Amino acid sequence: MSMWTMSWDLRYSLLIFREMRKLLSISVLALLTACGEKHKSEEVSIVEGPKNILENMTYTIDTVLVDTGDDILDFSLGYSTSPMPDGRFFYFYKNLKMQKIDLDQLNLVDSFSLKKDGPNSPGHTFSFYALSDGNFFFPTFHRPSIITSQGMKIKSWNLDQEELVEGFPIEPFSMGNRVILDPKRLNLYSLPMNIETRDHYFAVIDSLENRKKMVELTEFKRANKYLIRSDAEQKGEFLHLQQFNELVLISCTVGNGTYIYNPSLDSLFYREFPHELVPLGKTGAVKNKVGSRAEFEEELKKLNHDISYCSFLWDEKSQRYFRFASRAVTFDTEGWAKAFEVYFIAYSKELELIGEALLPISTRPINPFFKNGKLWSYVNVDDELGFAVFTFDF
Repeated sequence: MSMWTMSWDLRYSLLIFREMRKLLSISVLALLTACGEKHKSEEVSIVEGPKNILENMTYTIDTVLVDTGDDILDFSLGYSTSPMPDGRFFYFYKNLKMQKIDLDQLNLVDSFSLKKDGPNSPGHTFSFYALSDGNFFFPTFHRPSIITSQGMKIKSWNLDQEELVEGFPIEPFSMGNRVILDPKRLNLYSLPMNIETRDHYFAVIDSLENRKKMVELTEFKRANKYLIRSDAEQKGEFLHLQQFNELVLISCTVGNGTYIYNPSLDSLFYREFPHELVPLGKTGAVKNKVGSRAEFEEELKKLNHDISYCSFLWDEKSQRYFRFASRAVTFDTEGWAKAFEVYFIAYSKELELIGEALLPISTRPINPFFKNGKLWSYVNVDDELGFAVFTFDF
């Protein structure tokens, strides 16, 4: 090969190399530009995304009354109430009499009585829960049961409490503490405890009345620091046991931390939430044993002045969880709270904190529940059943 040919080949190769390098540079620049724009877009999205969906929340409150016709609701001590999970109906129960209220029409539509004795009796119970299929669950201590609106018992559990607590330092009768029903699996969940140490446990009982799970709720041990006892009375923290979207939630008034049980996986884990506005939990100190009523009242003020978390609420329309938290700011002469700071908190369906706000109200809503995206709260208007209905905008 001649020197000329080699030079030409070399020049041609260099020319091709330069053109390829230009194309490569343009491609890399375009790629970097595109990546840079995407990265910038993502950063803007993250920065501008809402960190607190309740930050600019507004709301209105309407009060509605229920027309009971010729029937009467007995508001003296001993009654219990429950909405259906979808908020369609509201039930009032006392002395075996069940009264059904249509919350769309705001009137009493049915009234019937359950059996006092015999195989269809709910037994001695302090509460009940309306189920989504129109039946009722009665968490009687020894024999929890499901009863239809026709008064027929279709399922009951005969619990051998001694056998269920075997191997654990738990009082057998406490197996009936906070019993709720898993309608899909017919499991029972409860919060038995050691009365002396006040250590709480989470129990799962299957449809065949066997103990499936028993776990100590060690994170709630600190609630014992806030128990006030006198010879005549005591006041302390309260545990909530609920089920939404199949998940079982175990929370405590002492703080925002919550145990979450997934029955499909038979897994229990504990989660705390990074609140910025609402105090994370109680931080003060109280005397656990007092000797006089005056001393009890003084410690009660300290307890109520600290933050207290309420149970969870589920809003089917927004697919979000909510709950209230509050702390007392004024007290009556006996140490009981008169006015509160009330906080409203929002969580995603995955139970991630997404919002919190201080509400300009001085009392917590009573027995609240969601219906069609609005929060309903029981009110007594001159011994007539009424509801305060909150419409939120955020």
